[in-house]
Amino acid sequence: MNMFQSSEQTIHNESCRSSLLFFWLPTRFRVTNKRLSVEKRNTFLGFIPFGYDSEDITYRNISSVQSSAKLHPIRCLLGLWLFTGSFRLLASTTFFGLGVIEFILGALLLAHCYKAKLKVITNSGRNTEVEVSFLEGNKLRKIARAVNDQVVNY
Repeated sequence: MNMFQSSEQTIHNESCRSSLLFFWLPTRFRVTNKRLSVEKRNTFLGFIPFGYDSEDITYRNISSVQSSAKLHPIRCLLGLWLFTGSFRLLASTTFFGLGVIEFILGALLLAHCYKAKLKVITNSGRNTEVEVSFLEGNKLRKIARAVNDQVVNY
């Protein structure tokens, strides 16, 4: 990401985990005095890194930037059902292994059901959305604030 001109200055640089479990798949944000650069990893089978997706958005094209938190209800309900249902299997000696697998799947779904989201809306109406772990929500708010400050000053 050193393709920036020498007149560009980095205002804010941040790296966020897109998932609690897959910490090796970071999403990188770079806010300069001329553009917002977002680089997120593409995956194969959901966890194997396979390239990346990079996008540079200049401030004159940005209409608004929003940060929010989102609950995925199907993931939450399925995770809660698997998590609580695993306790009856864990008590059984015959199905203990299946109970451990169900417990882990339920816990993972519960951990991934609440996400923080950054949404960049361009003047043409095109949206760029990036979802990261809910633990990284403060970082997304800082990025949104930095981009909004730059858009106002541009």
